[in-house]
Amino acid sequence: MRHADATADLRAAAARALAAHVAPGEAVAVALSGGRDSVVLLDVLLHVAPPRGHRLAALHVHHGLSPNADRWQRFCADLCAARGVPFESRAVTVPRTPQAGVEAEARRLRYAALADAAIAAGIGHVALAHHRDDQAETLLLQLLRGAGPHGLAGMAAARTDPHGVTFVRPLLDIPRAAIDAYASAAGLAWVDDESNAAHRHLRNAV
Repeated sequence: MRHADATADLRAAAARALAAHVAPGEAVAVALSGGRDSVVLLDVLLHVAPPRGHRLAALHVHHGLSPNADRWQRFCADLCAARGVPFESRAVTVPRTPQAGVEAEARRLRYAALADAAIAAGIGHVALAHHRDDQAETLLLQLLRGAGPHGLAGMAAARTDPHGVTFVRPLLDIPRAAIDAYASAAGLAWVDDESNAAHRHLRNAV
């Protein structure tokens, strides 16, 4: 994909998502892990959110599962300082259970921490960096697990949790290749989670 096309496509998708799910002038927080996808999402929203009057912030969840977790946190903090984006990090403790349990519990704790941090900051919307390839992987995993119709619905473009925080996925219709192209065109740097290469995790094997 051409870099110019990727840049236009991602910014247009994010603008549509904001228009559909976030009222003008409302604050938005980016769930920033430090990985490529979330760094791209932050850059995209820095271009499309200000014209609509959205105040941006970034939220990071420190799981403590990797020996590199402190480095990822510092990377995110430094990135946000350089971009002038308010940054908040929350630490969670994930119980050491069988691997499938660790992944599910880390996900549950991550969403809870993001919601709690958003509420504390007076922010009602959190943007997540899931994209089209993530959606396809999720649907395949649900099939392998024998999920019913509800599970096969996949990830929603937006959902509101019981605490009133709305999680929005502006890049859900964007393929990974376009995100790669955007990151290259923008000269972005990010950190890599070594667990992404671990095929013992079912999602990575898929």
